[in-house]
Amino acid sequence: MLKIAIVENDAQDAELLNRYIKRYEKEAGVSAQVSVFEDGELFLLNYKTHFDIVFMDILLVGIDGLEAARRLRAIDQEIVIVFVTSMAQYAIKGYEVDACDFAVKPVTYADFYMKMHKAVKRVKTEDQDIITFKMTGSIVKISASTIYYVEVIKHDLIYHTVSGEIKSHGTMREVEEKLSPYSFYRIHHSYLVNLAHVLAVHGDTITVNGTVIKISRAKKADFMQRFAEFAQKR
Repeated sequence: MLKIAIVENDAQDAELLNRYIKRYEKEAGVSAQVSVFEDGELFLLNYKTHFDIVFMDILLVGIDGLEAARRLRAIDQEIVIVFVTSMAQYAIKGYEVDACDFAVKPVTYADFYMKMHKAVKRVKTEDQDIITFKMTGSIVKISASTIYYVEVIKHDLIYHTVSGEIKSHGTMREVEEKLSPYSFYRIHHSYLVNLAHVLAVHGDTITVNGTVIKISRAKKADFMQRFAEFAQKR
């Protein structure tokens, strides 16, 4: 079941989107659970990353939809965002938060259907490698493929991702187990790297997204074999 949020301070517009979703369910043969929020701050309060899609108005009371989306991306990099706005000139800013699409008010069902169908396809594609981990007071959900590497500093885990750094707590052993189904290799007691993002190997170092990381001498031979096997499969 899809879990969808509508963040909209106009009750009529929120109800229209709700009706469109119910119609889409019948026509597309999917089921959805819809939650409606009047403003971005209420939506983000105690957010638990349990939504697949959010329809976000840009002109909200309090923080606007763009700022709400920026804060949302800090804790959930995988939720599919569709902006709804009466001012099309703001829509281009949606790319800053990796928005899937935008719809211009008044939204017709034909336009909604296309946006919804695109969003649902993205959810199904991204669900294949989603991992979750705990941060202070929240849970973060990201795609494993967007992680460049994971670094441990004292008791902090730093996830270096396409969207920036995310700090969490735990052990490298736990992360290694969680990412074991994907193309990750522990090259050093402090580093776990995504082989898909390794750009170069030079002697005892590798380059991942512009960062040079030293390989443990004991790991070098095994890493080279694993990396060669991974490269052949691509």
